[in-house]
Amino acid sequence: MKLTDEQIRYFVAQEKKKGTSSLELVFLLHDNGVPIYEISDFLDLSVKYVEGVLGDQ
Repeated sequence: MKLTDEQIRYFVAQEKKKGTSSLELVFLLHDNGVPIYEISDFLDLSVKYVEGVLGDQ
């Protein structure tokens, strides 16, 4: 199931309120099928950073 932009933004906002770090959000979004470039946009991180984080798995 593909999440809409609105659902992703809501999820990110709720997780940040709970204190979830950007690093943790990268993994959560990736595990839910969100493409790297979208993760970068939603979290205001560079694509290169997101690729680096996910490459360390």
